[in-house]
Amino acid sequence: MKSVLTILMIAFMVVPAFTQELSKKEQKQLEKELKNEQKAEEAAQKAEIVNVMVHYQRFVLEAHTLRDKRGNSVNVSSNINFIASDSISGVIQVGSNTYIGSNGVGGITVEGSIADYKYTVHEKSGSYNISYYLRTPVGSYDVRLTVYPDGRADADVSSTTWGDRLRYSGYVVPPALSKVYKGSSL
Repeated sequence: MKSVLTILMIAFMVVPAFTQELSKKEQKQLEKELKNEQKAEEAAQKAEIVNVMVHYQRFVLEAHTLRDKRGNSVNVSSNINFIASDSISGVIQVGSNTYIGSNGVGGITVEGSIADYKYTVHEKSGSYNISYYLRTPVGSYDVRLTVYPDGRADADVSSTTWGDRLRYSGYVVPPALSKVYKGSSL
């Protein structure tokens, strides 16, 4: 009888420990599912914000990398290297933290009017291809952007006047949330 009671007591002790292990695993699984749902929800919100920015032509591409036409790249400060669109007007700026340029931030700033703004949506990837011309007092610029639903963006800027090309890589943000500093325009 004592051995039966001992076996039953051991069984009652082991069963709760076993069920606690299962509940911990289930709890981790639930937490993982919750995090995945939150990430999916945040991604959907970002994609909707990007859609609104592209549709209304109001965005700032804050660049963290610039590449020239030969493929040479340099990491840059995103608050002074940007492309901005405000539906009918736009700004393109290149700056440097180590030099003083004509714009006051070590580079150049051109500002003008936007013409022929067009965009297409790739349904499969959710990315956008945007193109427009920026007409400024010092020349015209052909701007072509690829914007992804998570906000990443690449832009090729070609001077139709001087023939140079520069590629910006960074993130698009709404103008109200942008932290860029615009220098003096040419």
